Amino acid sequence: MARCPDCQKVNPVGTVKCDCGYDYLTGEIVSDEAPAAATDGGTVSAEGPAATTDYRPSFRGAAGEYFGIWIVNTLLKIVTLGFYTAWAKVRQRRYFAGVTLLNGEPFEYLAEPNALFRGWLIAVAAIVTYTVSSRYSPKLAIVVGLLIFCAVPWVIVRSRVFNYRNLAHRNIRFEFRPNYAESYRVYLGYPLLVPLTLGILYPYVAYRQKRFLVENSSYGATPFKFTATKGDFYVFFLLALFALLGTLAMGGLLIAALKTALGLALKGPHYPGFAGPVLFSALYFSLAVGIMTGLNNLVWNKTELGEIRFASDMSPLTVVWLYFSGFVAIACSLGLLFPWAAVRLRRYRYDHFTLRTAAGIEGFVAGVQAAPVGASGEEIGDVFGLDVDIAL
Repeated sequence: MARCPDCQKVNPVGTVKCDCGYDYLTGEIVSDEAPAAATDGGTVSAEGPAATTDYRPSFRGAAGEYFGIWIVNTLLKIVTLGFYTAWAKVRQRRYFAGVTLLNGEPFEYLAEPNALFRGWLIAVAAIVTYTVSSRYSPKLAIVVGLLIFCAVPWVIVRSRVFNYRNLAHRNIRFEFRPNYAESYRVYLGYPLLVPLTLGILYPYVAYRQKRFLVENSSYGATPFKFTATKGDFYVFFLLALFALLGTLAMGGLLIAALKTALGLALKGPHYPGFAGPVLFSALYFSLAVGIMTGLNNLVWNKTELGEIRFASDMSPLTVVWLYFSGFVAIACSLGLLFPWAAVRLRRYRYDHFTLRTAAGIEGFVAGVQAAPVGASGEEIGDVFGLDVDIAL
């Protein structure tokens, strides 16, 4: 018999480890208990070679609070014929940044309305020039249109630089490296080749564009890393193609069934002509939202920041439902429920977004403070409907 030197329990001869955790071979106390939960909103997981901590953003926005901001912004933009747009955008973004917390610390949107207003004036001048030239000088309109088209990569880069430089967390700003040569390749050069390849090149173009946006971004001095491959995008878009074909087949069957049902009910070939376009539009919109959601998951699940791994597990069907139900609510309320729909969608996004790391999220350092950048690209992109908005 052997007596444990720690708890004094008597164990049979040959016992390797006492119930209290004392190891006779090493002379150390080894605990079998699972790691405790981390503080500050993190959850520790013992899976893998090292314990990791999961952090999930906390969204504390409320529809009632945002409604007050939204309705004032809307009314002032109408009264000022759009001149209040810059101030409205800053108020909206500061609100959403302030109610989004990570590890108990809110994000900050630091842009000043005056910078956005100057960019807005340039954007309005550009669209007025294009509109007037379209009416009175078609040749000039073509020239202006080509200039705007060629400016798209520049607009995307300038918008990202401006928005990231004015977004901060824990007093550390995000940054975007203005790689203009690469932007023209991925946003202008490669897309022009897609029709020549009958669309086969499209997944590669999408891959290069996403990689460009991720790998030129950084948080302080730490750059983001994109681990997805071209194969990941080709598999994703191949599945999307099958979903498209299935959607078209489903739409055709539903239209045929509708025609048959109405013919039997009305005893004649009575069929509303708008039913087909409406049905196909709804199916197409659902598919587009589903693909957008799946692509968002793919990109975030293949993005890293130092020792942090990101995870997004939004359900495409749930997001489609959020969009459709939100659209119905907005339409039935004459637009007044837009803040409710926006807050609900944003909350769902953060509820299904996770940061996983074994090193914590406190070890980031600020980068070199860059010079201020103008907001022309941001506002031109906004006026012309380019997808260059900030993503908190």
